[in-house]
Amino acid sequence: MKPLIETIQGIETLSVRAGQGTGVVILHGYGANFRDLFPLWELWNTPGLDWYFPNGVLPLPMAYYEGRSWFSIDIEGLEKSIREGTHRQMAEVIPKEFDETMSHMEKYLSELATRHQRLIIGGFSQGAMLSSHLAMKSSLPIVGLILMSGNLIASPRFPAQAKGLPFYQSHGSSDPVLGLEGAKDLEKKLLSLGFQGKLQSFSGGHEIPPPVISGVKNFLKDFGA
Repeated sequence: MKPLIETIQGIETLSVRAGQGTGVVILHGYGANFRDLFPLWELWNTPGLDWYFPNGVLPLPMAYYEGRSWFSIDIEGLEKSIREGTHRQMAEVIPKEFDETMSHMEKYLSELATRHQRLIIGGFSQGAMLSSHLAMKSSLPIVGLILMSGNLIASPRFPAQAKGLPFYQSHGSSDPVLGLEGAKDLEKKLLSLGFQGKLQSFSGGHEIPPPVISGVKNFLKDFGA
């Protein structure tokens, strides 16, 4: 399968497609772009899966390249927490672009639903946090959720009820960017809504280490052809 750059609902996407039954959508973290996590598809690929890596909807100029984001963050607050060795309380935070980005991605996933009977949604860091909310949309044929190094965010936006889905979640025990407690809060929220899964913590920081790569690979085996 050859990589393809295409535009889906106005969102530039790096994809690998062979017309399979299940589409996997992976959202990058803050400051990265659609190329950041793309190489992982070869490590995770299972027969029956097509892959989509969309660019964040917000441009974010970086030093040597154009990064992207899904919503803005409090950079000053982040830098302060890292200096002090603390973590921000994210659960009640609703970023100003959050609802608009959710609307964009719902349209994006709705178009993918015309290609695929099943979708798996996931991501890293900010991409994981957005994915946790997208998975609540009962109108979308989402059947699985992958959350790497995310936290509970925009808690008031979660529904009182949801269709429970299987999920895979990972987080570093010494993550300086998003704390492990915030990941545990997200796990509790998902379990309270009937989702099935368990947080896998690892010794490390804000990253995707080999144990997580293996964990995602094993999770995806249940959704292949």
